[in-house]
Amino acid sequence: MQATLKDLSGGMLIVALSLLALPVSSFAHQVSSVSLITHLDTEGRTYFLDAAMAVIPSQEQERNDQISPEEAARQFAEEYLSVFFDEKEQIPEIDIERINTSDEETPQELQQQEVLVKMTGSIPKNAREYLLYLDPSSPMAVVMVAIKDEKPERRMQVILAGEYSRPINVQPVMDEDPFEVVSQEKRAVASLGTSEEKAGQQKEERGAFGSGWMGPFDGPLLLILLPGVIFLLTLKGWPTVIQLGAVLVGQNMVISLVALDLISPIPSAEPILGGLLATLAGETFLHRKLRWWRLVALVVAGVMAGLMLTQRADFYRLFVEPEQVGFGQVILYVTGAEIAVVVAALFSALLLLTLRRFDWYEKSVIQPLAVLIGAYGSFEVIKNLF
Repeated sequence: MQATLKDLSGGMLIVALSLLALPVSSFAHQVSSVSLITHLDTEGRTYFLDAAMAVIPSQEQERNDQISPEEAARQFAEEYLSVFFDEKEQIPEIDIERINTSDEETPQELQQQEVLVKMTGSIPKNAREYLLYLDPSSPMAVVMVAIKDEKPERRMQVILAGEYSRPINVQPVMDEDPFEVVSQEKRAVASLGTSEEKAGQQKEERGAFGSGWMGPFDGPLLLILLPGVIFLLTLKGWPTVIQLGAVLVGQNMVISLVALDLISPIPSAEPILGGLLATLAGETFLHRKLRWWRLVALVVAGVMAGLMLTQRADFYRLFVEPEQVGFGQVILYVTGAEIAVVVAALFSALLLLTLRRFDWYEKSVIQPLAVLIGAYGSFEVIKNLF
């Protein structure tokens, strides 16, 4: 439990740092960071969300008088946080309490206030899964730890704006013969099985190699554009191999560390990767020579790509839900993701090598692609940070 709360505090710090650049004089009291613990009682069929919200005031007292810290916290809870059970939204009861986290010696204008928001409700009958949804207009991510039947999850969750938390099974543990229960579930699936359900079941049962292979293709477009942008800079043999290797080193390293529960993922991987992608695309207009800083940028880009893969549902199923993770599973997943990146790179190289023999290649292919990739990377930065 102490390790879980430690991860939660670290996640709160990451989320709060992203807001330091905002001018505090432009708003009244406003929530600056949110950490949340979800308590699920599958036997008593109740849920309890315990959210701690740090609230920062404006420098103008008149604005602060318009919205109190409690009102700011309530608005955040009601407008941005949504509780779902089996995709059906619930309306919890909200109770709010304000506490002062600064000591008596702290000047009034520097004192920090924290608001505790408690959201309670009943788990619907026959509900299977719990989800917490963060509205796309939320100004920040939310760090969450789930405690199911007094047992905390192995890792915290960082929920970005517009995303759901990982699903948590809320069905009560049954005392019947497990073999009989499995037999009944199989008969139910057989009787209800349509082609769509079977396809979904096959996807859920995808192994470590298949999940790693499909990760870059199922994920954001940034993951596929990363190996492709290398060939806008050069199509020469060794420089290309070295740069692609830098991406793979960063990606494989972070996937392995997260899968083995040695580190926790950070919430800002997507905008960082978008910024690096825009920088690499812009470099095509300046020079094409391989410099040391490009290798550093590509390693960091590979790390961000790997962190984004660790947010995928298949990764969670394979490496977060199980109590123990086999090293062989990690190798298979990493290998699958690595081959996917290489295949994407080979496809890009084949396409560009085919077009390079034309006179209009530079102005009609390289430069427009660099502009498009740079614009898309910049868009991802703006979308995720502002």
